[in-house]
Amino acid sequence: MKIKRFVASSMREAIRLVREEQGADAVILSNRRVEEGIEVVAATDYDAALMQMALPRPEPRKSEPTAAAAAPAKSAPAKRSLFKSEPVKAATLPPAPPPPTTVELPTLASPEVQQLRQELGGMRKMLEQQMAHLAWQEMSERQPERMAALRTMTDLGLDVALSHAIAHELPRDTDPEKARFLPLGLLSRKIPAPTTPDPVLSGGMFALIGPTGVGKTTTIAKLAARFAARHGTRDLALVTTDHYRVGAQEQLFSYGHMLGVPVQTASGAAELARVLKRLSDRKLVLIDTAGMAPRDQKLAAQFAELRVPGVDVRNWLVLSATTQAADQDEIIRRFGDAHPEGCVLTKIDEAARIGGVLSAAIRHRLPIQYFCDGQRVPEDLHPARADQLVLRAMQLARQAPARVLDSTLALQFGAIHAGA
Repeated sequence: MKIKRFVASSMREAIRLVREEQGADAVILSNRRVEEGIEVVAATDYDAALMQMALPRPEPRKSEPTAAAAAPAKSAPAKRSLFKSEPVKAATLPPAPPPPTTVELPTLASPEVQQLRQELGGMRKMLEQQMAHLAWQEMSERQPERMAALRTMTDLGLDVALSHAIAHELPRDTDPEKARFLPLGLLSRKIPAPTTPDPVLSGGMFALIGPTGVGKTTTIAKLAARFAARHGTRDLALVTTDHYRVGAQEQLFSYGHMLGVPVQTASGAAELARVLKRLSDRKLVLIDTAGMAPRDQKLAAQFAELRVPGVDVRNWLVLSATTQAADQDEIIRRFGDAHPEGCVLTKIDEAARIGGVLSAAIRHRLPIQYFCDGQRVPEDLHPARADQLVLRAMQLARQAPARVLDSTLALQFGAIHAGA
């Protein structure tokens, strides 16, 4: 084990020196503040050295001959056969198996090795936490404006990577007053905007896809009512392909009856193609699809059904703001095979934070077309604007502050800052 002491002006500089001289496998044994800055003690071959010290030496097997027994006695005369004059050859013993090599030693499931591994894992985790806290403390002292930005982004519910990227874009020594609002402007610029504002008013054929329970049918009704308020119902038609959920068609028929809009049903790709070609003279056609789980095996069939030859069907993915951030990512990936041109955010009024769904849309570069914040038709449907979404995220954060602890922020962002 090779141990060396490094002194640098900051933790980041000390880690860089350790990596350059001892490599990525080096282990930091301790760190502390000194007059020159930060003192770090690091070691290489740390795990292997401790393994060798902790492992017992292998004992010889009972069946193996000792050196004295294996060597032939020099004073004893060679025995002769009763029928031949040649001496009887001494019986040769099979070679003893080689001792286990150092590569094989760590694979032994002895209690000592298991305990040592646990202790090393705990020590490594403790050192990583200490480094994260030191890095967070250093950033708090030297870059308070970035620390404040991280707090704000975390309170909005944004994920760690996006929050760190926005904070990193802040210029150093930013005025404290500007530092309060500049991160919100940077977030607004990252939200993917639709190519056409209020796109349903321009017409086309749109299919709403997404998981069960995200509000596709109600959103269809809101979009239809918005179009009807501007252009009337003459050039508007609704289509449903949902034959799985009980009462799904009845709900859309009820909305159609209230709006005075015809509702067509289509079962299968062939029937959908005939219905859409029959409605090709309508300015706006909205298609309600069956809600499916992201891992449903019938997803591929649904996507294929919407690919009608000679008809331009534009798919929009409906995302609920109440869905967890990790699930948002899986939903977007699974429905990505349908090549959605954008998304509609629903249930914003029911969410405590909307930073998770905003992070997912930004990460996957999925333009947000509309957002819904209630059940009223069509009052609770709004064309998506980045500044309005950021404002809504701030309002939700103020209604129920997250109260994130410094220790949590240190673990989330300190490790990123230390390894940057």
